[in-house]
Amino acid sequence: MNKIITKIILIVFIFMLIPTKIFASNFDTEKINDYTKWLRNYQDGYRIQVPVNSEIEMKRNLLSTEINFFDVNMKIFIQDLNKDFNYETYEYYSLRGVRNTKEHKVSFDGKVSTKLGNMHKIKFTRQHLSAIENDKPNYMILFKNLGGKALTVMIKSSTPINEKLVVPMVESIKFDVAKNPKAPEKVPNSMKDGNFDRLLDKKTLEVYQKDFNSEHPTTWGLYSVDFWRFPDTTNVESEIGHKFKYALVYHDFSFPNSQVKDALDVAMIQEKTVELTFQSQIVDGENQTYDVLDGKYENYFRELARMIKVKKLPILFRIGNEMNGDWCAYSAYNTGLDSDIYREFYNYIYKIFEEEGANPYILYVFNPNGRNFPNFNFNDGSEYRPSVEKYDIVGMTLYNTGNYYSFEKWETFDELYTPLYKKMVNSYDKPLMITEFSSSTVGGDKVKWTRDMFEALKKFDKIKVAIWFSGTDLDENKNPARTYKIDEPKEVLQVFKENLPKNR
Repeated sequence: MNKIITKIILIVFIFMLIPTKIFASNFDTEKINDYTKWLRNYQDGYRIQVPVNSEIEMKRNLLSTEINFFDVNMKIFIQDLNKDFNYETYEYYSLRGVRNTKEHKVSFDGKVSTKLGNMHKIKFTRQHLSAIENDKPNYMILFKNLGGKALTVMIKSSTPINEKLVVPMVESIKFDVAKNPKAPEKVPNSMKDGNFDRLLDKKTLEVYQKDFNSEHPTTWGLYSVDFWRFPDTTNVESEIGHKFKYALVYHDFSFPNSQVKDALDVAMIQEKTVELTFQSQIVDGENQTYDVLDGKYENYFRELARMIKVKKLPILFRIGNEMNGDWCAYSAYNTGLDSDIYREFYNYIYKIFEEEGANPYILYVFNPNGRNFPNFNFNDGSEYRPSVEKYDIVGMTLYNTGNYYSFEKWETFDELYTPLYKKMVNSYDKPLMITEFSSSTVGGDKVKWTRDMFEALKKFDKIKVAIWFSGTDLDENKNPARTYKIDEPKEVLQVFKENLPKNR
């Protein structure tokens, strides 16, 4: 944009003409003149001047307002502060991921004076990602302490950020709009009542209809390390007299795709359905998620997709689970506060699987963690949702971590899942499953926890499948920190034996 056009836009921002209103569900716009309009946000109670042809969206859980104009994408978040974190903690934690990665080249990180008062500004760039159409690798994020709340404005552009354009927009924000919060719309189930948006293989459809679209007690699965190589799962099944329907496989670039082939081969023999989980990682300070979106792993994914197509076995597929956890490479915490990166990552893999003919054999599971880490609006699980037609099941994950670490505590299944279940039932019309969970042995009675878990599950009729994670998390010295194994103590197996049907 040349300097003359920029000056014209800046001038017209100052003048207000006769307004014309255009209403939408959670906001309205009011034309100021031929160049600008007011955007009024009734969810958070503010207004801002934006270019007249801006495209405005408030989607997902209505936690952000998204404004698109020229080659710019702007997202506005209003964050409530509380006893758990003050403004300084919010700002520091939000930016820690940007500051600690090699990919983000920071050109400015400090305080600036604006018409709204002092704000914190950070500007940075990352590599251009060839797999993203009209990629926007230039970022500027502004933070403002509002006293009890924090204003966050994330701006990205395909060209260097034009501060003479966007800063006056931010400075125009006024918190003088009466709030009228509305509940988000529930995500519909596109596969309900046989109304399928995509073609599924007969066996895959049978899995969906039997396990996820009918009334029945919870169907169970078990994770044990490399079930296709080691006998842990079959030993447990023999002990309790129950064959688990689902098996969990974690996959990333450190493993060849032949691992998945071996797992599927054994799963077919054992009559199990695999829940395949793919995760990118941060290796040597570099985020593989960006490499995926630059096409560097295309052949890897195509090989995996073709393998699934050839096998013709139904699988559940989690692409980047727990994305609202800061330990995940694809979390907004690690991608410049930009949840769009996760959706692009998800869509990229989905598209390859579609092109290779694998999707008829896949039920896609969207699986945020049951809690946001950090618990900030830009990192809410809803901010990462793919398009509604691109996932079939919603996954839930919370663990009773125990209290090995001082910052964790013992929590019952009821304490963990009652609020999460209520939230998910109110948010989604899609089937629910617990994709992985367990209880530690440290800090309480694991046997009682498990017995209470089976009783509590009876209340949650929309949880169709649950997968117990039978493994151990180690501390930095390789000592057991969270022992989640199903046979530690042995009495836990007896609880499963008492509560699961005999099917072997």
